[in-house]
Amino acid sequence: MKNIKYFLFAFLLGFTSCSDDEVPAEMKVNIAIENLMDASLLELDGPSYMLPSGEAFTPKKFKYFISNVKLTNSSTGESYTEPNSYHLISTGGKTSIDLGMIPSSGYDHILFSIGVDEVANGKTDQTGDLDPNSDMAWNWNTGYKFVVLEGEYTNSVTNERAGLVLHVGTNQNYREISQQLSGVRAGETTLITLVTNVDELFINPNTLPISQLASTTIMGGEHANKIAENYSEGFITVK
Repeated sequence: MKNIKYFLFAFLLGFTSCSDDEVPAEMKVNIAIENLMDASLLELDGPSYMLPSGEAFTPKKFKYFISNVKLTNSSTGESYTEPNSYHLISTGGKTSIDLGMIPSSGYDHILFSIGVDEVANGKTDQTGDLDPNSDMAWNWNTGYKFVVLEGEYTNSVTNERAGLVLHVGTNQNYREISQQLSGVRAGETTLITLVTNVDELFINPNTLPISQLASTTIMGGEHANKIAENYSEGFITVK
């Protein structure tokens, strides 16, 4: 009889232990985004930052789209794709993406895009972050600006203040990004921090010395394409 009691006690203890270790079916995931320039958090209409080419720059506006967010587990093949995934990130505005409760997994990669995919970019009668009243829709053409940076810089040659306007868009400048994750545990509340480095718009692989450009209002053409090449890698990374 005593042996039976010990057996039942051991069985119940083991069952409780298994229940405690059971991974929940869903986990909460949030993405925080830090906008940096010149190794400091980016602020608007205030401090001056140094561009990679040496010009002092005061930012007035910084906005960009992150879209089609997806998490994957390369070991198991599991993945989660956020539906209707379009996020307008801006300094002074939205700087986080709440994925909510998603299927539990030890995700080791995050994939996303800079810009708006061709389907969504073909129409501007949309709502939410794609609302054209967000100041990110072209007023002369269908589609969205993917990355916007505006401000004033000091010309390194003349020492005069002038405007800098970067508006980059069009389907050819839509870029898909993949970043490795670490420390994500299945079933646990997770915070993923992305760092956006504004300096990368001007370097790697294309160096853009602002004071030497024929025009510092870039809304298309060769220089816009070069900026898109620059934000393809190193612009947004996992912290």
